[in-house]
Amino acid sequence: MGFADFPFESRYVTLNGHRLHYIDEGEGPVLLFIHGNPTSSYLWRNVIKPLRGHYRCIALDLIGFGNSDQPDIDYRFLTHYRYLEDFVATLGLSDITLVLHDWGGPLGFRLAQQQPRTVSRLCFMETFPFTCDWDEFPLPLRPLFFAFRQERLGRFLIINRNLFVRMVLPFGVIRHLPRSVRRIYQKPFRQRASRYPVYVWPNQLPINDRQDEAWKAIEEIEKGLGSMPQPMLLLRFRPGAVLGPARIRWLLDQIPNLDISDCGRGLHYVQEDNPEAIADAIEHWLHPLTGTMAEAAPPASPHLHESDDYAEPLTWYYGESCYGHALVAESAHGLIHFDFCNNKDDALGRLKQRFPAANLIEQPTPALLATLDHPDSAPSPLHLCGTPFQRQVWQALLHIPPGSTRSYGEIARQVGSQARAVGQAVGKNRLAVLVPCHRVTRADGGHGGFYWGTALKQRLLDQESTTKGNSP
Repeated sequence: MGFADFPFESRYVTLNGHRLHYIDEGEGPVLLFIHGNPTSSYLWRNVIKPLRGHYRCIALDLIGFGNSDQPDIDYRFLTHYRYLEDFVATLGLSDITLVLHDWGGPLGFRLAQQQPRTVSRLCFMETFPFTCDWDEFPLPLRPLFFAFRQERLGRFLIINRNLFVRMVLPFGVIRHLPRSVRRIYQKPFRQRASRYPVYVWPNQLPINDRQDEAWKAIEEIEKGLGSMPQPMLLLRFRPGAVLGPARIRWLLDQIPNLDISDCGRGLHYVQEDNPEAIADAIEHWLHPLTGTMAEAAPPASPHLHESDDYAEPLTWYYGESCYGHALVAESAHGLIHFDFCNNKDDALGRLKQRFPAANLIEQPTPALLATLDHPDSAPSPLHLCGTPFQRQVWQALLHIPPGSTRSYGEIARQVGSQARAVGQAVGKNRLAVLVPCHRVTRADGGHGGFYWGTALKQRLLDQESTTKGNSP
């Protein structure tokens, strides 16, 4: 099976009198792949090949692209979105994990925000669910895209000369694209009239010198990022083109449930540069337990329940623990929240922020706090509630014996990620002591951060070290 091969059965669905081409491979949880300009479902071929053994992989050709029809329509962002919405409804898709690139990003983010019960997760790369200005636009491409957005010049460059397909696409890949691959990408745009969909997209880019309907729609997406409930995975590439370090930091600040996976070298059309890394990252994200972790039992194995979110009743109690005032909350499956806080109202506010849809019920159950007295000898059932990657890291923490520590880098190698991503997942842990994030330290021996303060972290480490030293 070669790099250029597309060994999938073509399928078609008719929407608004026009045929959309798509592929539908494998069985299992649904992955919906959405491409951008000027690509098609063909972009995802080498990502889908290793994933279709465990997932139902669906990749469509947007209207006007690939093998889909090219009707006489405006091809604007909201028009593409209506076709996408109809496609999802016609196929009856639900519990979707979106995999997004380029213009597929804004389309997928809009779908996730408008249909949160349909879209469960998002994985995205080299895309822009936000507005920007020319200063942020990649410097080498700035003059060319500025020219694309001029009426007469843009039409000449894209429609007459086919410059976007012949130049922007191959120059957006680090590796040399074989002629067979370039030929497939060029096939839908052999005639001048067929290149109009490619011409429209640069003119719809959400750059603030043109605040049209597309800009306003993507501005709405940007404003809604912070309230999206879905877990998300950002795939980062070096050097990348659209998502640089500053924008990635901004996304981390905006999106509450965001994990990052470093996928190595790639420019913009990263599926041509590093498809294996993309498939591996998705696989690790959706299946957090590695073989190594599954084989080794934690020092004291609690019964675990895992979920992405929780909106059912939670019972909670605030009182004095052996380490100070704390709030503990319990779901129907186990302890879900253990938070040290000196103020009851502040502690309750943090619980509400963590589980905004849950029904909170206060119960006088101080025995729950006694779990801290012997957390490793008689483990209580735990409910790990977070993104798949966060739960993967938390599972790794449960395997660190009392009196021992692991560095962020060691945990990262264990779960197949990066130290920074592990640090972010550790920082999201809200089951103090029971999920022992205090046992994770810096590679240089420093303690690193701790949500409940470094003084408590030091006390916990000292106590565990003493206990270990006194053991027979």
